[in-house]
Amino acid sequence: MPKIALSVRCRRCGEEFDTRLRLDRRSFERGTLAANYHTCPVCGARETYRKADYLVREAIPQNRVP
Repeated sequence: MPKIALSVRCRRCGEEFDTRLRLDRRSFERGTLAANYHTCPVCGARETYRKADYLVREAIPQNRVP
């Protein structure tokens, strides 16, 4: 099953950034994802985010090198 990438928008500066969380869509839909901390790489603000705050993007598959 394809993975999705989760991003959020910083509450302080408004910049969207990748949280580096990767899930399959089914796990995301079933999960609660409450009280997750992320630090904005632009302004350094550390905030708590919940499921409704996440922006879902299709994850780009990583090329595997043998």
